[in-house]
Amino acid sequence: MADQLIGPETYDNGEVPLVALGASAGGLEPLESFFNAAPDNDDWCFVVIQHLSPDYRSMMKNLLERQFHLRIQHVEDGLKLEPNTVYLNNPSEFVKLDGEKFRTRPYDGADDLPHLPIDYFFRSLVERDPAKTVGVILSGSGSDGTRGAMAMHAKGSAILVQSPQDADFDSMPQSVLKTGAVDRILAPAEMPEAITEYLRHGKEQLTAVSAQAARMSREIQELLKQQTNIDFTAYKPDLVQRRIERRQQLHGFKDIDEYRQLLQANPAALDELYQDLLIGVTQFYRNPEAISAMRYGALDPLVREKENDDPIRVWVPACASGEEAYTIAIELHEAILAAGVDRKFRVIATDVHRRSIDRASTGIYAEEALTKMDPDLRDRYFVRHRDQFIVEPTLRQKLIFSVHDALSDPPFMHLDLISCRNLLIYLNSEPRARMISMFMFGLRREGYLLLGPSETLGPHSEEFAAINQRWRLFRKQTNRLGIDRALLADRQKAPARRPQQVTSSLPAARPYSQSGTGEAVDLRNRDTLIKSYNALLKRYAPSSILISADGRVLSWFGAASAFIDTMNNLADWTIEDIVHPSLHFPINVGMEKLRRNTIETYVRRVKVEFDRDHVQFCSLTIEALEQRSNAKFLLVSIKLEDENPLPDSDDGVPSLANNDDAAILSRRITELERDLRLTEETLQQVTERLEASGEELQASNEELQASNEELQASNEELQSSNEELHAVNEELVTVSAEHELKIDELSELNTSMDLVLRLLNVGVIVLDHKGQIRRFSELVGQHFLMQAHDIGRSLDIVGPRFDFADLKKLSERTLRDGEVTKASGTYENRAITIETHPTGPHEAEPDMPGVVLVFRGFD
Repeated sequence: MADQLIGPETYDNGEVPLVALGASAGGLEPLESFFNAAPDNDDWCFVVIQHLSPDYRSMMKNLLERQFHLRIQHVEDGLKLEPNTVYLNNPSEFVKLDGEKFRTRPYDGADDLPHLPIDYFFRSLVERDPAKTVGVILSGSGSDGTRGAMAMHAKGSAILVQSPQDADFDSMPQSVLKTGAVDRILAPAEMPEAITEYLRHGKEQLTAVSAQAARMSREIQELLKQQTNIDFTAYKPDLVQRRIERRQQLHGFKDIDEYRQLLQANPAALDELYQDLLIGVTQFYRNPEAISAMRYGALDPLVREKENDDPIRVWVPACASGEEAYTIAIELHEAILAAGVDRKFRVIATDVHRRSIDRASTGIYAEEALTKMDPDLRDRYFVRHRDQFIVEPTLRQKLIFSVHDALSDPPFMHLDLISCRNLLIYLNSEPRARMISMFMFGLRREGYLLLGPSETLGPHSEEFAAINQRWRLFRKQTNRLGIDRALLADRQKAPARRPQQVTSSLPAARPYSQSGTGEAVDLRNRDTLIKSYNALLKRYAPSSILISADGRVLSWFGAASAFIDTMNNLADWTIEDIVHPSLHFPINVGMEKLRRNTIETYVRRVKVEFDRDHVQFCSLTIEALEQRSNAKFLLVSIKLEDENPLPDSDDGVPSLANNDDAAILSRRITELERDLRLTEETLQQVTERLEASGEELQASNEELQASNEELQASNEELQSSNEELHAVNEELVTVSAEHELKIDELSELNTSMDLVLRLLNVGVIVLDHKGQIRRFSELVGQHFLMQAHDIGRSLDIVGPRFDFADLKKLSERTLRDGEVTKASGTYENRAITIETHPTGPHEAEPDMPGVVLVFRGFD
């Protein structure tokens, strides 16, 4: 399609190339500029949709016919599209395209205000072939055309927008620009050439940029990388370029180099561009059919097949503001309830954009964000607070939000499902393949991968089985990890960390050869060392737990992991949250000793009951990690014992029933109780003061609430009036523009008439039915010394005086009898002939005739 020329002589499916133009206030001049440059023999069809007053007869047809030679006509219901024709909408009518025929309907009271005829028509074009459909947004106020342009752009049609700097009213162009659904931003006179290229070569030609613009784009991307550490070269160049052009136009720069200079000098402008480039396309239950396919093709099987102690792990990269991650969590929880089983799960949602992650973490959404969700699900998983909805806390605990760059950071491991929709389509082929490779690395065997409907697996398709081809749901069917080091070659590698040098009396080590491959060196420096460290710790280091002075668990080693449970709490690693309850008492004693700076190594025997059939005896050695008065870390070493030691064991290891330990904790409890009593007394006083203040605030709140309701009612009335005035204002501006052109035309006509009368040496005075002067020609003004302020006066006050005729009587006679009168004589040595002719009624006064006095003899 891209290489096929679409000429005026052939159309593949019978559709005529259609250019739909939306214009409002200030749209007349750009329409004229557009049609002056548009071709008149390429078999295009043009449809112009304007905001028109219902009781005004538009002159647009007459005005365009003066400059454009194609056929111009108004839309009628059932009229079929014809090539080389311009169609204009009628006032007070919605127009849409049904196939290749127009359908119209009048406005009615049920329609929202203000009326949006451009959106209505543009949305009807989504069923047409996008390769033969172009939308154009010109000058206008408001946002009409924005939703229609978004719908057309989503289907693949080209959208052109007038440059806001060239528009008299830039609200409509700016509104479309903010959505990003724009292919080119041009002056109206430049649009026909761009449309020609699009119809011939498709969007690749339309979005092609010059070498200079491409170079500037690379420099801007380098600025972004320096500030955000994100490499946008992985994204498709035309996508990045359109976003840069959009921000450039919004800032008012016609030259991209000027915009680049702004970005260098203004970090805030660079941050605006950064926010714009991170396209956040997400919503609750987006593509419900895809969600249903994921539920029945992936989530239900996972719930059935998983073991009770094996949690389901889901990763949602590029989660934006979190709607998709919450949707998957809801569906997974519903699948567990439907199966009637007990399954634990985690949804890890990541994004490179910090603000999006912060917003998603709050779990607060506006009501309109949940419109596609079933009301029962919404009420079950959200709590309404005023006009917002908050995610139910038990569901929120199942999700982890984190800043993570899926292109450069390591993937998450042991995953059962990855949902990455509408991210790969923005990437170049190599980063796309690298990301699929990362997904393979993180997925377990038989793990699921959900992509967007326009995305594919590329070279990794053989590693997956298609569960639902339409909605791109796949299942991994191999044990391959999928990491291809060739794909990772372009990633920027951090310099290898050199081990700290230690001075000792050991003999110097022999130098080893560096002739190995880079891969081998990398393995020696990282993987092999880490494995060896783990083996040494496992063999020689005791099983231990490292705890800070404030009760946070920092790490654990060896068999100590059996006493740690992070499944129910990944956020707060405290002793009470993740350490087995049987170990709380001795560890708390050690922490209290550490707090009092009296810590010393001591040993305690503990009985740990994992369940009824599994009891473990162990010996705990608790000591400060640093032997100093202000030590901050506690090391709890655990030695497992095979069986219960004898009661009379003399190994010197006391049990938990130790009076000293109990006394230490008892003193600590006494201190805490005293502090608690003081706190309660203070809180009681504060509560009493707050209650008094609360009563006063309640009374004030009721008054403010009543005032707010009144203001809200007034605001709604004003908003409705404002919308109506806004629509009327647009219509008035359009009418005013047409009147200005008509006035210019009449002024030109009047000048031409004066020129003709001068060439004929004829003077004219026009009188109304009262005998008052309405206008006079230039010759009359010169010879009879008449001025512009004489208009509206009677002939007996101003005007020429003749001995042979009384002009007032002659004009009154003509008004009375409707006959032509004539008089001749001499005036200032010239032979003058005077004729009086009756005239028909004037447009402004249809019932009142007039008189024209014609003077000859000014040679």
